[in-house]
Amino acid sequence: MSAASTPVPRSYSPSASRSSASRHTLFWPMLILLLGSGTSVVYQVMTLEDRLDEVTRTVDQVDGKVKWAQYEKAKLFAMAKDVLLLAPKDPNAEQIVVEFKLRQLQAAQPGLMDLTSPSTPATTDATLAQPNAVTNSASKLPSETTNTAPVLPAGPTPK
Repeated sequence: MSAASTPVPRSYSPSASRSSASRHTLFWPMLILLLGSGTSVVYQVMTLEDRLDEVTRTVDQVDGKVKWAQYEKAKLFAMAKDVLLLAPKDPNAEQIVVEFKLRQLQAAQPGLMDLTSPSTPATTDATLAQPNAVTNSASKLPSETTNTAPVLPAGPTPK
């Protein structure tokens, strides 16, 4: 046989086997990859939870303002309806109707200012407290219709 066909003899010394085994082990790279991926996932989950908390706080703050705006809108439309009903009988009410363009408002929002039923509240949100058309006083504040906590006074309480 020729020298080219004979295999190279392998060394069975312990140092040679360790160096060949350490070159082909994927344990450490895989461990580093998995730890890095796990850390990245945990960070992303924590960031998403923080964003969710921030959005929830913002929605809670806006919710109170929206309820209050709906309450004020209902009061405005109730007063406008009363003034429109009073306008044919009172010249001062007619002057207010002309000055504040309540007829245009009535034409733009016919469902909210239905003059055919003065005692029926005319809004689509049933959970909102409606003003009384006869007395112009609101029956409930929006804070009474929601589950929000009452606002505490800013200063110290006297004893």
